[in-house]
Amino acid sequence: MRKGDLVQDVSFFGCTYARILSRCVTREEAEGLKKKYHYIHLYSFEKENLPLDFDVLIQRTLIFDLSKDLEEIFKNFNDTCKKHIRRGERDADVTLVALDDNFTASYALYAKVKRQEGARPDIKKEFKNCIFFNAYFKGEMIVTMSFYDNGEIIRAKHIASLRKEKGEYAKIIAHASRRLNWEVMKWGKAQGRKVFDIGGITDDPSKKGIREFKQSFGGADADVYIYRYTTFTFVFLKKILHLFGKNIN
Repeated sequence: MRKGDLVQDVSFFGCTYARILSRCVTREEAEGLKKKYHYIHLYSFEKENLPLDFDVLIQRTLIFDLSKDLEEIFKNFNDTCKKHIRRGERDADVTLVALDDNFTASYALYAKVKRQEGARPDIKKEFKNCIFFNAYFKGEMIVTMSFYDNGEIIRAKHIASLRKEKGEYAKIIAHASRRLNWEVMKWGKAQGRKVFDIGGITDDPSKKGIREFKQSFGGADADVYIYRYTTFTFVFLKKILHLFGKNIN
């Protein structure tokens, strides 16, 4: 495990937890982490030989090789994706901000959309060390995207937009959303990142729109192994948070 793979090291009401984005974590490293944290959330592209008290979920995702030329990456986007990006680039009313530090507005938009969807938003500390790419329409934030970044791999965390709330601007928001993912890829390549992981995709019919959005970028099918180690202390804390309409992922 690389030093940068520990993308989040968080303490909440005395409960410590770690989020790790890594290509490989050894059994010995996992045992060492258990001594320090009440909760461990690990993303890995390899099937690990971890202790039995780690639960595992295999998630299908799409990854992009950022060592390729940008033209080659863009060429693999489907026609709708390319068209949206090009149209969005001509819209002078839309501004994209990479590494946006407007966390208050980003979190407010994310939390608002999650509640509209009937879901509990993750607590603010869940976004520690995340990078944000946001889109603004005439100065108003319309899309926010957050990502984990370990210096080698970028993985999508959340996307939230005003698409449903501002139906008359749905096309503008769709264009901006695709442009943001493209901006992340361009930024990642410029910064020497090797892989962009667009986040999990599912066959759930209710998530069809999200799946089609992600698949419009092409990418290579891959499995991400999500390992979780959970103590009773963390389980209790999570139940308390749920009572207040909050969540830790």
